[in-house]
Amino acid sequence: MSEVPIYSGRPMEITDLLNFERVIDEIPSGARVVTIEEARESLPVARKLLIELQSISDNAADLTEELDIILESYESSHDHVTELADYLASMIHSWHQVVDKMDQTGAKMACLEPGRLEWYGVVDEQLVLYSWAQGEEDIEWYHDIKSSFLSRKPLIEA
Repeated sequence: MSEVPIYSGRPMEITDLLNFERVIDEIPSGARVVTIEEARESLPVARKLLIELQSISDNAADLTEELDIILESYESSHDHVTELADYLASMIHSWHQVVDKMDQTGAKMACLEPGRLEWYGVVDEQLVLYSWAQGEEDIEWYHDIKSSFLSRKPLIEA
């Protein structure tokens, strides 16, 4: 009978990764692995950026709906249509700028509504995603990178 490893859910450093060379290839380009302390330190900024993304998304949805209605009455070359299209383009540009700022925190948006953020980290020598959802005070959960939010496990501090 083989032994089943018992995981403590204790956060670790990237150098503690089991099979470092193999696992590091699973991290998307531009992403970085952070400690739980770094993730928690970046949470206030990442949370504000998430709210900003939600606002941009809501405004873009409203504007897209308005454009659809206006296009029923006007040609696409009409000044008002062009003005709204330009404004939508500026929203998309703003979206990318906010996402770039979020990347700098180490966080990635896992879900826009409801808002969820994730950070690559190491728990029990495994690459995981630290997980936070709107309404939670702190980052207290993680899950395997190949699983989802629904399979979160509690972080246990050493």
